[in-house]
Amino acid sequence: MSRERPARSSFPLILALAAWPVALIGFSTTFFFPLASGSFVAPWIVYVHGALFFVWLLLLTGQILLVRARQVAWHRRIGWAGACLALGMAGSGVAVGVYAARRDLAATHLDAVFGQFTNIVIEMLVFGTLVAAAVRSRRDRASHQRLLILATISLLGPAWFRWRHVFPNVPNPLVVFSLIADLVLVIPVVRDWRTDGRVHPVYKWLGSAMVAVHISELLLSESAVWVYTGRTLLSAIPW
Repeated sequence: MSRERPARSSFPLILALAAWPVALIGFSTTFFFPLASGSFVAPWIVYVHGALFFVWLLLLTGQILLVRARQVAWHRRIGWAGACLALGMAGSGVAVGVYAARRDLAATHLDAVFGQFTNIVIEMLVFGTLVAAAVRSRRDRASHQRLLILATISLLGPAWFRWRHVFPNVPNPLVVFSLIADLVLVIPVVRDWRTDGRVHPVYKWLGSAMVAVHISELLLSESAVWVYTGRTLLSAIPW
């Protein structure tokens, strides 16, 4: 007599689908609307990075749907493409940061630009590290899934920050929208607590570390250490 398989949770799919409006609204005023009007001008790497960002959301959604459809073999095959995609996103993200830093330095000559570039490099390292950890723990479904959720929450930070263009009257938009971006983590944490009676170690330790890194970026972006690091990194990049 065959046993019924347990139903797959809809929670990861809901989170993945919720990421779409966050990204689309966030980048609407700085990318989609200017692109549609023909006023958006940027190097090719910006287009590549933007495309890879949305391919990540598409792949994440598709991978969750494959698991729900019990197509685990296809999920695993495509997962390696996701690892390569994450590498491309991290590399192109740093490249976009180089372009933005040099553009802003030419316009303002402010040391704060170096600190902002340091933050970009850190963010790409955080994202890449979380994806690498997800690949390594791919046989541990609970950890694998949560690591990818963390990576996506971290990745959506720039989209959230651009919501300041949609809500221009929000005070201290950098702080407010950065906090909102990390507060999203509360949703899966509460879900863990309600369904399992505990918070999974991935959220407890790596989630806390991710939030700590983001808070450090806010507090230290104009510090001497951040500025020095950004200047050193930028001067070492030949292109």
